[in-house]
Amino acid sequence: MRPTVVAHWYEGGVGRLLAYEVSDDGSLERVPGAYAPDLEADPAYPVTDLLLAVARDHSTVAQRLDTLDTKARANYGTGFREKVFDSQVAWGSDGYGRHFEARSQLESHPYEGRIAVGVDPDAPPAVERALAANLDRLDAPTVGYERPTAPE
Repeated sequence: MRPTVVAHWYEGGVGRLLAYEVSDDGSLERVPGAYAPDLEADPAYPVTDLLLAVARDHSTVAQRLDTLDTKARANYGTGFREKVFDSQVAWGSDGYGRHFEARSQLESHPYEGRIAVGVDPDAPPAVERALAANLDRLDAPTVGYERPTAPE
């Protein structure tokens, strides 16, 4: 498996996801901003939103998602990447309708890229629950890594 994007949870006051694009030579380029998903939302979208922001090209409806992103940029001045990494994905935010439609499209069609998820032992339990629930809604090959035990 060759990663194209790596994201990790950072728990520094307000928990958030930081993402890095992986170049061909393996170096990491930080995606500007940070995503603080609402982990208690029902449903929560931490994986879906990250895929929309940085890896939607593996979706079978990638062209449709790109069109929605273009429309959001034209109408609201911001695309999915900016919305996610500015944590502006809540109901009522500018462009929410396009973002919600893209979430629905991504979750209702096959995703052909592999999604690998591991959870740090120090991450809050809500992180693991939200990730697991979101992965269950995706039609995608996933690799789950067992939660390691904290060092003693």
